[in-house]
Amino acid sequence: MNRYAIIMAGGSGERFFPLSRQQRPKQLLPLLGNGKTLIEHAVERCLQVLPAEHILIITSASLQQAIADVLHPQIPPSNIIAEPAKRNTAGCLTLGAALISTRDQNATVAALPADHYIGDTDRFAAALSAAFDVAQSHGLIVTFGIQPTRPETGYGYIELGEPLGEGFYRVRSFREKPDRATAEEFLASGSFRWNSGMFVYRLDIFTAQLAEHAPPFGSALAPLRQALERGDHDALSRCFGDLPNVSIDYALMERTPAIAVFAATFDWDDLGSWDALARIAHPDMQGNVRIGTTVALDCTGTTLANYADSSRLLCGLGLENLVAVVTDDVILVCPQDRVQHVRQIVEYLRSHGMDRWL
Repeated sequence: MNRYAIIMAGGSGERFFPLSRQQRPKQLLPLLGNGKTLIEHAVERCLQVLPAEHILIITSASLQQAIADVLHPQIPPSNIIAEPAKRNTAGCLTLGAALISTRDQNATVAALPADHYIGDTDRFAAALSAAFDVAQSHGLIVTFGIQPTRPETGYGYIELGEPLGEGFYRVRSFREKPDRATAEEFLASGSFRWNSGMFVYRLDIFTAQLAEHAPPFGSALAPLRQALERGDHDALSRCFGDLPNVSIDYALMERTPAIAVFAATFDWDDLGSWDALARIAHPDMQGNVRIGTTVALDCTGTTLANYADSSRLLCGLGLENLVAVVTDDVILVCPQDRVQHVRQIVEYLRSHGMDRWL
């Protein structure tokens, strides 16, 4: 009864442009092909372990109503909280800790991104329950490390340390996104896991570690809680706005010794960019992914994604390792190895006053 989840849903998903837009970012997209948005999937996974009233969604003010509409009636509107400003995951989880402390001082919390793919939800639910148990009994922050399947340069890594039993390990080190050669070394060693960005912790342990290792966030907890209790939005905005704009990994997880990693075995992808579709969808024999009304002739390793009106046809002929995405108002074409840079287009549009396409 003391277990909660914070689903972090404030991201913009700019690398999924042009399907992802300011008012319809990645977490509100049905990328998995079954009509459900990513945030609906995230909530459904949590509901296997937690009651709906213990699931909190933290997002931006501009997305609060859209998310409330998508999750109605499962999640109470009071559990969908708007951040006063963008302050990355460290700010998000600090606000979440302050909010949960007004409800349950003895809480244990799972912090989960809204925009991940997890293939085996039953295995995930079992892992989440086990992480809750370890976090509660050992007073450790537990993160999930994913078994690498390729020398991925777009993820951070966790080096496994001393075994703690039942798939749990001490964390020897966190590693930033590596170059290709280093990623190949990590994969070959067998002692590294992808950093999934999912955490489970007792509220008292998390707040104590913030106070010791991330003082700007630790010192903000009390005034944030007081502002929440008073319903003082101005004070909340001032306090939250003063926080550094950094990730929880940088602010705390890479600094605290009170951390363990669970070597997870469920299928996982962070759905960071268009190349993820080839990993979670079902490519044809030539490695092509086709979504919507499309034709692919003599193509290999190509993604054709047509989200436009069904009267429009997207055709590919003789293409290799390309991505083509069509919406009603934008067409994107780029090489597969440049999909991580799609946000550069968003930045260009924003800097040149072309906001109508954002």
